[in-house]
Amino acid sequence: MKLFATDVFTPNDFPEHTYVARAGEDLERKLERAVATPKVVISISGPSKSGKTVLVEKVVGKDSMILVSGAEVQSGDDLWSRVLSWMDVPSSVVEQTTKSRGHRFGAEASGKAGIVVVEASGKTSYDHTRGTATAVTETRSDDGLARVIRDIANSTFVVFLDDFHYIPENGRTDVARHIKAGAERGIRICVATVPHRADDVVRTNHELRGRLAQVDTSFWTVEELAQIAIAGFSKLLVDITPQQAMRLAEEACGSPQLMQRICLDVCFDLGIRHEQTEKTAINLEGTRLHSILEQSSTHADFGTMVANMHQGPKTRGTERRVHNLIDGSEGDVYRVLLLALAHGNPTMVLPYNLLMERIEAVCTGEPPAASSIVQACRQLDAIAKRIAPTERVLEWTDQELTGTLSIVNPYFLFYLRCSRKLQTLASIKPNTGSDQQRSLPMD
Repeated sequence: MKLFATDVFTPNDFPEHTYVARAGEDLERKLERAVATPKVVISISGPSKSGKTVLVEKVVGKDSMILVSGAEVQSGDDLWSRVLSWMDVPSSVVEQTTKSRGHRFGAEASGKAGIVVVEASGKTSYDHTRGTATAVTETRSDDGLARVIRDIANSTFVVFLDDFHYIPENGRTDVARHIKAGAERGIRICVATVPHRADDVVRTNHELRGRLAQVDTSFWTVEELAQIAIAGFSKLLVDITPQQAMRLAEEACGSPQLMQRICLDVCFDLGIRHEQTEKTAINLEGTRLHSILEQSSTHADFGTMVANMHQGPKTRGTERRVHNLIDGSEGDVYRVLLLALAHGNPTMVLPYNLLMERIEAVCTGEPPAASSIVQACRQLDAIAKRIAPTERVLEWTDQELTGTLSIVNPYFLFYLRCSRKLQTLASIKPNTGSDQQRSLPMD
């Protein structure tokens, strides 16, 4: 059996055969109930790259899911236009009609046009009809919502609006109003958001409160992610031990999509393209796994952002204190923070106390002062928003002199841990001069 359509893998090849139902959350059942409830809008929230789309596709069916990205939508009309495009239905119809007009000559004309007729009375007349045709072209534009209602209301189709938070702020209210109207007329609609924007749909249209069916997901556990590797490699007749699967899962930072990427790169590295003819063991010892993870990190391009975070904002004439670090390098508080995030097991949420433990672990001497750490965390948050204003990567939540640093995008943490970026930045000195920030090249 050949698992893949071509000799070239794609990131979606591995997941297609490795769907894993999450233990303990029963998300499929929750989503099934929500889809079966009439006239409600389903709101599914979860971390970036946590498998929201795959979950909806599994429950609804690939052929019944009409996928629309929030990045493609600026208004309610845009939403239905995208739906009609997926359905391959024109949003406007061109109609052409022909009108003709005839003229008759001869007061006593009779018979067929153009023929001289001799009647019994002896009178002769000439009947000639001249016709004139005029073509009229009219364009009739169907109202998008009305057309979608007519075609898929009360059907098994589900409109899946992914990344609602990507819709421009000035267009969300209109989109939410159209979503409500469509749901009331029988269109099944599911809206996907990230956790910290889960209430965006309600906030933009308060009339949706009480009409939402909420399904919340979370980052995957290491045990859940390991099942992806075990199921996928089993299909290929590749023998991966539970310990090897857990090791890969630990680096996936809670993301099934990232886990699939890593498994795919394991296949590339080992030359596995199809199902093996016999049970085959794999070796991930020594530097091989590190090399595979480094290759996977090339698909998580955060080079520019990490470079800017490492440099920090420019100082005002006073150089920052330099600290000795466990990797043999020296760096200011910004390098200390990035090394702390990459240190130890992947952790997506670091309250202040845990962050301080990481910082003390990566410093061989005295760590940065608490006030310096809090200020640097604020700056990391600001830099992330400046470099990627439409994508949440990390967030710092202030709590007086403490706070929590949360990694929103698992690919960012994976890039910090597995790429060579921090190593290559070790020799770059912190910013000095004015307070104006500058963007650094990616490499």
